[in-house]
Amino acid sequence: MSRAKPDRAATAVESGTETDGDDRPVLESRRRRLLAYCRHNGERICRDTAVLVAWALVMTIWIQGFGVPRWLCYVVTFVGVVGYTQATTQWSRPYRSPDDLEH
Repeated sequence: MSRAKPDRAATAVESGTETDGDDRPVLESRRRRLLAYCRHNGERICRDTAVLVAWALVMTIWIQGFGVPRWLCYVVTFVGVVGYTQATTQWSRPYRSPDDLEH
């Protein structure tokens, strides 16, 4: 005779925790959360870093090549970084923290 596994939502309700339809695992260890985050977002982190470094390099070369005031390089670089972060999506967490369950 096989017993059916209890429904995860029903088990969560019985134990007093709510899942809110979130199927991400809860990771207790900060180290495991960091590793999971880096594994999940590693490609995006590298791509975003490459784009931002390239932008800063292009702005530096542009400033030196055309004799534009140095302060303008900082302003244009900052505006480019802010614009890039606003245009791209946020990095995501593939887990839930125990702190998320307290709220």
